[in-house]
Amino acid sequence: MATEKKRPRGLKSSAKANKKAKVEEASTEIPENAQTIVIEKEVEEGDELGEVAALLESAIEKLEENPVEALALLRGTIHESDQILRKWKSEESLPAFFYYNYGVALYELGRLMEDEEFEPYLDAAEERLEDGLKQLKEDDKELYSKAHLALCKVWFAKAASQVSEDDTVSDLAIRALDAADKIVDELPSKVVVELADIVQNHGALYSSLESRNKFITWAKKTLEKILKEEPNNAQALYVLGLCKLQVAHYYLDNLNEEEEEEEEKIKLSEEEEKAYEAIIESKKNLESARKAFLEQDKLMPQVLADLAEVHLNEANLVLGEERQNKVYEQAINAIKEAQKLIDEKKLDYELPEGLIAFLAEYEEEQ
Repeated sequence: MATEKKRPRGLKSSAKANKKAKVEEASTEIPENAQTIVIEKEVEEGDELGEVAALLESAIEKLEENPVEALALLRGTIHESDQILRKWKSEESLPAFFYYNYGVALYELGRLMEDEEFEPYLDAAEERLEDGLKQLKEDDKELYSKAHLALCKVWFAKAASQVSEDDTVSDLAIRALDAADKIVDELPSKVVVELADIVQNHGALYSSLESRNKFITWAKKTLEKILKEEPNNAQALYVLGLCKLQVAHYYLDNLNEEEEEEEEKIKLSEEEEKAYEAIIESKKNLESARKAFLEQDKLMPQVLADLAEVHLNEANLVLGEERQNKVYEQAINAIKEAQKLIDEKKLDYELPEGLIAFLAEYEEEQ
C-alpha cells in the first residue's frame, strides 16, 4: 500500500475513548428479574441490607456486558439504600458495608450517566464512603481496603476535572495515588490491574512528561509486579501495553513541525526514537495480551483496536516504504479481526473513527 506518511494525531487509545459502553435511556425501575437475582444469591427474606448488596453485586457483574440492565440495577440499589437510610430508627448506626455499597452504586451510576454531570454523583459517593469508614471495625481489613479502593476511584475522577493548563498535579490526585499505594498489596490481582488502569488513564491527562510519569510509572511498576507472579495475566499485559502507549503519545504529540512536515526521512530524530521504542514495547505487551485473551475466549475488540493503533504509529515511524506497508497490513488485520469479533458476538462497541477511515482508504487503494 503506497501511502504518504502521516502522524496519526487524531488516534488516541481506544480503551480510553471507549472505556464506557454507550448506555441508552433506561427505565428507572428495577428489571423484573432483579428479585430473582436476589433469591439466587440466597438472601434471606426480609434482609433489606442483604438485598441491596445483592443488587449491587448483580449490577457490577453486568457493567461490561449489559450496561443498560446494570444501570437499572444501580438505580434500584440507590433507591433501596435511600429508603433504608430514611426509615432507619435504631440507635445503632447502619453497618459500614451498607455505606460502602451505597457509595459504590453512586459512583458507578455516575460513570454510566453520560448525559449528566458526574460531580454530584462523586460528591455523594465520597460522602457515603466516608460515612462507612467511620463505622468500620478495626479488624475488618477486607472492607477497609475495598472502601479505600472505592475512594481512590472517586478521588481520581474528581481530580480529572482539576487538571489545569499549567499541568500541576492537584493535591487530590496525590492523595488518591498515596491511598492507592497503601492498599495495593492487600488487593487481589484483578482489582490491582483495574486500579493501575485508572491510574495510567489519569496520567494520560497531563501534557508534561514529569506529571504524566508520576502516575504511569506507578501503574507500570504495579503491573510488572503482578506479571512476575502471573506472566499470562491478560488484563495486566493489556494495561501495561496501554501505559507504554501513553509514553509514546507524549513523544508523538511533542514532535516539532519540521519533523512532521518532512516527507522522506533517512533517520529518526531523538524524540521519534523514544516514541518508536515505547511503541515497540507497547506492541509486545498488547500482542501477548491478545494471545492470552484468545486462550481464555475473552478477547474484546478494544484490545485489537489499541493494537491497530500501535501498528499505525509504528508504521509512521519506520524507515522505508516496504517495511511501512508490512506494518500497515498488520494494522488492517487487527481492525478486521475487531470487526469480525463485534459481528460474531453482536457487541455494543464502535471502532474509533480513525481506524474505520484508515480501513476504508486502504481498501479503496487495493
